Amino acid sequence: MDDAHAWETEQRLWLEGPDSYRKLVDKQCIMAFPAPVGLMQGASIIDSLEGAPRWDRVVITDRTIGRPAHGCVVLGYRAEGHRADRKPYAAYCTSTYCDTGVGWKLVQHQQTAIE
Repeated sequence: MDDAHAWETEQRLWLEGPDSYRKLVDKQCIMAFPAPVGLMQGASIIDSLEGAPRWDRVVITDRTIGRPAHGCVVLGYRAEGHRADRKPYAAYCTSTYCDTGVGWKLVQHQQTAIE
């Protein structure tokens, strides 16, 4: 996974719905969100998206990328999600993608809200 593909995939996960998650997120993926959501894993991630509004646009800045091992890419960044019906949501985020043998999949995502 080259850098451009990693960032494109990350943006898709902010903007697109459950069908993209099924393709891009590993079944064992762990996600951590600010309260009240907390920790989620596997199918509960996709279930939470059913009928949920997605972001109209996301601005990703302060991009950092690491490659700690072959077949592993770690992204760090600041995101600001925009939706017509609410104020922008800003967070520091990390995501980890691994080459699972059947393609690159998101295996970890974490958000720390910026107040």
